[in-house]
Amino acid sequence: MKKQTVFLLALSILSFLGHLFIFSRMPDTVPIHWALNGEPNGYANKLATLFLALLPLLMLGLFKVVPKIDPRGKNYQKHEKAYDVFCLCLVLLLIAVNWISNGAILGYPVSISRLVPAGVGILLIAVGNYMPQLRTNYTMGIKNPWTLESEWVWKKTHAMGGMIFCLMGIVMALNGIFQTVLMSRIALGTVLGGVLFLELYSYLLYRKWKKGGEGEP
Repeated sequence: MKKQTVFLLALSILSFLGHLFIFSRMPDTVPIHWALNGEPNGYANKLATLFLALLPLLMLGLFKVVPKIDPRGKNYQKHEKAYDVFCLCLVLLLIAVNWISNGAILGYPVSISRLVPAGVGILLIAVGNYMPQLRTNYTMGIKNPWTLESEWVWKKTHAMGGMIFCLMGIVMALNGIFQTVLMSRIALGTVLGGVLFLELYSYLLYRKWKKGGEGEP
């Protein structure tokens, strides 16, 4: 196994064991959702926390299985670095979210409403920086009928997607720093607007490709 895989596997196992160690200290009912002001507004049995603690291991396993079952699995060798970065950032974020949540459950002064958006913002920036490296596949990236139909449309869409994801990440991180209702709405609007823009952008590229404007239809 790669050194990164061994590191993430060991860290995920230690994180889960650490969660089991503090599990008995948790109340039977724990918060699972927090409002913008940091106050919990959703609750569940503490058994629900076991899934969150186990999620990094499950995600790491999924990252290892996907290239073997994707019909375009050979392309993962072409974007191996980007795939490894995605895996690293997502698993680390899931571990961090688990322990941020644990801290809040146990009564420590942890601001979930700030830390989680900031973490998601960092993830989006990392994804954006490596998104242009992705090659066509059925699992990762901006997958729709137009990008999967044309290699040229895929490349152009993901080049634009890299910039859009970085923008979304910056706004999301700012949402974590400047926690207001307005900022949260701006962040949500930026993410939704970015996704819709990329869908439209890829469609327009596809129409251009079909007319022979670029590439070979």
